[in-house]
Amino acid sequence: MHLPLPHLGLGTWGMGGKWERDPSNVDESVDAIRLGLSLGLRIIDVAELYGQGLAEEIVGKAITGRPREQVYIISKVWKEHLAYDDVLKATEGSLERLNTPYIDLYLVHWPNEKVPLSETMHAMEHVLDEGLVRAIGVSNFSPELIEEAQATLAHSKLVANEIEYNLSARTSKQEIIPYCHAHDIDVIAYRPLAKGAFADADNATLEEIAQRYGKTKNQIALNWLISQGTIPIPKSSNPAHIRENVGALGWSLLQEDIACLTA
Repeated sequence: MHLPLPHLGLGTWGMGGKWERDPSNVDESVDAIRLGLSLGLRIIDVAELYGQGLAEEIVGKAITGRPREQVYIISKVWKEHLAYDDVLKATEGSLERLNTPYIDLYLVHWPNEKVPLSETMHAMEHVLDEGLVRAIGVSNFSPELIEEAQATLAHSKLVANEIEYNLSARTSKQEIIPYCHAHDIDVIAYRPLAKGAFADADNATLEEIAQRYGKTKNQIALNWLISQGTIPIPKSSNPAHIRENVGALGWSLLQEDIACLTA
């Protein structure tokens, strides 16, 4: 994998708002990210879309005073900004809001059939060559689109694909995950806890396995994702939930339990 250990990150969707800017949770969001980092997490996933850029500002505040190399920032360019000049402008905007000289991993957030993929990828390769980003990848791309995107790059490699993936959203695994693993592409799993559905679900299998390991259902769900070679990025501003998520690390499910959950 290209992303740093531990293979668990901090999501930021909803911090500073979702589709609109909402400054009401800025302080608690900054505190949440700082807590996650203090507990040993290093990966922060954000996007220019989130809160119309306010989430990136929150991340910038949260990492202030911390050595930059201790944090791995993933950001994403929105699908409406995939023309060549728009990608360059979006990159500069994200860097300014994040208050950082570079983004560790820059992703195309969603494909946009109205813009030639080659144009987008040439721009992505340009910001990579300029040192504004350290690595590039995609999000919500099929194997066919990944192949097309990779073929347009002159000398760079796509290192990640971020997709929705969890115990109840697994249709992608049949195709996307094996393809990515075969081509040395990291899989980042967003909505890894299905918006809290597992904690409330009446699932006998999940409940029984959680009791046997002395873990919560969310910890089992996250550990299962890690066992599948993916990097989950759960979002929470609740300190107890952040600590719970970190509790998914440092141990492994037995193969028979992985197979049971996978089935």
